[in-house]
Amino acid sequence: MHVRAAAPADAEAILAVHEAAIAERGPRAYAEEVVDAWHDGRRVDDYDFDGDDTFLVAETDTGTVVGFGVCLPERRDHLVADVDGEVTALYVDPDRADAGVGTLLLEALHDSLRERGAASAACWASANAVGFYERRGYERVTTHRHAFADGVEADVVEMRTRL
Repeated sequence: MHVRAAAPADAEAILAVHEAAIAERGPRAYAEEVVDAWHDGRRVDDYDFDGDDTFLVAETDTGTVVGFGVCLPERRDHLVADVDGEVTALYVDPDRADAGVGTLLLEALHDSLRERGAASAACWASANAVGFYERRGYERVTTHRHAFADGVEADVVEMRTRL
């Protein structure tokens, strides 16, 4: 297993991981209507590989994408925490859950943030992911109401950590 920069050719595999992770893990913390809204309208065009963010994939030795993560080396306005960077996405193929893929990706995202001068990071964690982040040194900051789609909202937890 290794982590590398994501590329446009990975978009289909990233979408598949994203959808599978939502379908498997989402219902553990959210009602069906929230999970459906979380899925709603997701397309391969949704992934931006040329922005200021760091977009990484975890892949097996055979080249199968089994997870992805994204971070930004800046604090965006929606955050309450006074931090330098943000983990904006982290999803793992549910068939690889609890196999260290998420930790591997998160460590690589943290390394990227450190390399770009960040000393701290925050994320908005879905309710089903809070424990994952807590086990990796994140602390809860506050709860936000997040719009998953028009008219469908649910709580997410803002978390932060020192890098």
